[in-house]
Formats: sequence, structure tokens, C-alpha cells
Amino acid sequence: MTAIDRFLDLVRQFRRSEAGMALPVALFAMISSLALAGAAVTATTDVQIGAHRDDSSKDAIAAADAGANVARVRQTRYGFVLNNWNPCLVLNGGQLSKGPAELVDGQRWCPPVSGTVGGASYVYQVSPVGEDCGQYELCVVSTGSADEVDRRIEVTYNRSGLVTNESEKIGRETREQIEQTERELKEAQEKEDEQLAKELEEKIKKEKEEEAKRAAVEGFIGRDGITLSGNADIRVGLGTNGNLSTSGNASICGDIRVGVGKKWTKSGNASQCSGYQATEGNVDLPPVSSFIPSTIATFNSNNRLRACTSTNVPVDCQKDAYTGNWKSKPPFNATSRAITLSSNDTLTVGGGDYWICSISMSGNSQLIMATGSRVRFFFDTPEKCGTGNQLSLSGNNRISATGYQPGLGRFDVPGFYFLGSPTVASQINLSGNFGTVNEMIVYGPDTYINISGNATFKGILVGKQIAMSGNGKVEQDAGFPVPPELNPGSTEEEGNPSEEEEAAEEEEEMTPEEREIKEQQEKEEREQTEKEKTNRSAIYFTPQAYFECIGLAPAGDAPNANC
Repeated sequence: MTAIDRFLDLVRQFRRSEAGMALPVALFAMISSLALAGAAVTATTDVQIGAHRDDSSKDAIAAADAGANVARVRQTRYGFVLNNWNPCLVLNGGQLSKGPAELVDGQRWCPPVSGTVGGASYVYQVSPVGEDCGQYELCVVSTGSADEVDRRIEVTYNRSGLVTNESEKIGRETREQIEQTERELKEAQEKEDEQLAKELEEKIKKEKEEEAKRAAVEGFIGRDGITLSGNADIRVGLGTNGNLSTSGNASICGDIRVGVGKKWTKSGNASQCSGYQATEGNVDLPPVSSFIPSTIATFNSNNRLRACTSTNVPVDCQKDAYTGNWKSKPPFNATSRAITLSSNDTLTVGGGDYWICSISMSGNSQLIMATGSRVRFFFDTPEKCGTGNQLSLSGNNRISATGYQPGLGRFDVPGFYFLGSPTVASQINLSGNFGTVNEMIVYGPDTYINISGNATFKGILVGKQIAMSGNGKVEQDAGFPVPPELNPGSTEEEGNPSEEEEAAEEEEEMTPEEREIKEQQEKEEREQTEKEKTNRSAIYFTPQAYFECIGLAPAGDAPNANC
């Protein structure tokens, strides 16, 4: 008898009695239990796998976030080495250096840079500095990987400063156009085509006026709001992220920008000169902490303001020229870090960076920056200084620079930079009388500025909020440049006027063929210089938008495809 026959016979025997039903029922119950247990084990395994994948996904997105943050920090900290020819930071052998961009799907992107964080890794790519990425000025695409799970994000940024990529681009194009027109003018003069030469001279004049107008934008900024009253006379571009309120006879000869969703409220005869526009838009201002020298507290020019206790003690003492009495009325208190000028005192500074708490000027006192100097006063926070009144001008005071000669293209003026505070009020009070002209840069995004009196201020004024009354005037001479601190990523070239004049005389004696060869050599030299030239200051970026992307970018597509 086979095994099957024996099993069937056993079943038939069980069927003959009620007791015989117990075994098949038990067998079927056991089978069902095993099936349910198997399903439960399978479900538990799936949950564990899902939980593990979810953890890996979270680790991957965290790694992508870390990569984007590393990219932004590097662009901010080391972006000053970049230029138009080498707009990317590349990582070679663990060292960052500048390098060229590469073309991906018709767009320029910097080469990938990889790194690790914890047990995960990331790879990021950024858009080249100085080139717009859609409506933004910097795009960072970062892919995080953890346990074979990949997540990709894109973070966009705008550069913080008074000048944007777009305005710099327009400026470069305008200068190139002027150079081209000047070359055409030379050719017309050589051919003695007086009519064409006259037309080209007029064209150059208009192009330079346009460049000067472009350079004058955003010279008067109250980040959170501006109030103008009386006969306030603004002859530069005005900007705020808040509201603008004008009354009386206030006049603005420049473009006006108010914050998004904010208003310009007018009353009285307040007006804007024709030929300018009013727009909405917000601008992020780089904090002073983003460009203040990290060693300012220990390495500064303060000793130049201190009275000597003996010969050259402390080092560099009394090095700045002062008409007052160094012993009975020194201009600087080293303990409070306060500069005080009164009566007919004149202080001529020629150091570099000064680290102070306050400047107070009264009477007919003057603060002058010596020719050839680049002076910056950095003001500590009001909490550390114990005072919120950090710059005060009253009477017939004057702040000027002996080397300020706009006609020669020299615009160096002293800079006053305030760390300010988000919690303790710090303020600047500027006043003066008719005939007083102050040449200066004032920058304090967290400091209130009050302007009264009748003085003229040439340069740039930036504060948290600005209130201006009286008959004061704010203006800029044509061609006035935004200082590198406030134009992150800017470059600057300086020429020797005497050498330029000698070169012009030599060129007049050249034949057309020699001149053409010389121009070609100069072009090649300019290109080489441009390749080696670096920015003078860090590039400060602030986040604008965050996107999670769908999967990885398809092969050959731009890094931010499907984001």
C-alpha cells in the first residue's frame, strides 16, 4: 500500500466518528496560523525595510543641505579670488582654487565638488559668479547620498550689496561701448572727417552721462524706511525695503525704490525730477560683520591718534596730524575709544582701519583724510561701547579728503562703518551749515541716521532708517564708484596719470601700422591681466528660494533640471 493509500484510509476511519473530525480541523487551523504568521513576518520585514529607507532618505536630504551650505560659505569666504575668466571655485587635491566654468546643456556651470558629512556624502555644483541663474544671482544644486538613496535640492541666492550682477554687466557694456566709440573717433580725426568726429564726440558725451547716471544709483538707502521733509535735496538714487514718506519741498533727482508691497507717501510740494523712475523691490544689505577685518581689535591704526607718553610710546603715537594740544586735549580716548574734536581742531588721518566707538565733532572742527590714504573707521556695537550716539556732527564741522579729485577720476573718501545692533539703538546725527561739504561713506544697516541743517554730503549714506529735514543735500560727482566693501566681488584698477600722458604722446608719433600693432598688444595684455585679476572683497550671498528636485538630473541635462 502506498503512502497516499494509507493516508486516505486513515481519513476514512476518522470520518466514521465525530472524534475523527478533530485532527483535520487541527491540521487546517495549524496551516492557517502558519500562513498568518508568515504574513506578519513579511509585513514586519517590509516595515523595517521602509523605515530604513526613510532614515536613509532623511540622511540623504540632510547631506544635500550640508553640501549647499558648504557651497554658499565657500562662495562667500573665498569668492574674492574669482573673476570673469575664472568664475568658479574648484577643489584640487583638497585645495580650493579658481577655475573656468563648463558648458552643460547650453548653460555654464562650475565643475562638481564632493564631500562627506557623517556617514553620508554630497556633490554640489554652482552657477558661475557674476552670471545670473534665471532670476537669481547664484544657484547651488546639491545631491546627498546615504545607503544608496539619493536626494537632490536647489538653493538660490542673490548677492547682497548696492550693485547687482545686472548693473555691473550694464556698466561693463557701457564702458566697452565708450572705448569702441573713442577708437572710432580717433580714426575719424585721422581721416580729418570733421562731421563724423563731431557726431562721435556727442555720442561719447551721452554714453558717459549714461554711465555716470548708472553709477549714481542707490546712494541714499534707509533699509527699513526713509522720511524726507523741509527742503531735503536728494541727487542720487534712493532705496528702501520699507516705505518712503516725503513732505514739504523735498526733491529727489534719482531713481526711487520702495519695498515690495510698500508705498511712497507724498504731501506738500515733494517731487521726483523728470527722467527717473519709481519701482518696488527689496535689497539685502551685507552686514558690516561680513567684511570687517577679523583682527581689527588687535591690528588697527588707533595708536596714531594717541598722545605719546615718551618717544614713540606707544608705537606710532601722534602719527596723525592734529592742530590741538596733544597733552591737554588729545583727540582720542583709548579707554572709551572716542574721538572728540571741538573748537577749531583739525585732525588729519592717514592710517588704515581704526577701531572705535564714537566720533563727536562740534564748532569749526575738521576731520580730513590725507592724500594717498584709504581710511576706514569701524564702530563697535553700542552694547560694547556703552553708548548709542556713535557719530555726531554739529556746527560748521567738515569731513573731507585732500585726495578727492573727481576731475582726475580720484574718489577716495573716508568710510564710516557701524556694526550697530538689532536690540540696542545706535544712531548717527549729521548736521551743518550752508557751505559745508562733507565727503564720506556712511554705512550702518542697523543704525538710525538723522540728517538736519544745511550741509552737503557727497558720497553714500546707508542706515536702518533715515530721517532728513532742513535744507541739506546729498549728491555724488559723476563717476563716483561704490566702494568694494559695498560692492562685493568688485574689481578696481589704478593707473598712473603721468604714465598715461607719456603713452598718449608716444602714440601720436606712431604710424597707423605701429598703432595697430600696439593696440593688439595692449588688448592681449588686458586679457591676460583680466585672467589674473581677482576681486577685492568677499561676495556675500543671502538665500532666496529652496527647491526639492525630482530624482537625479538626466544625463546631459543641466544640474538643476526638474527642480
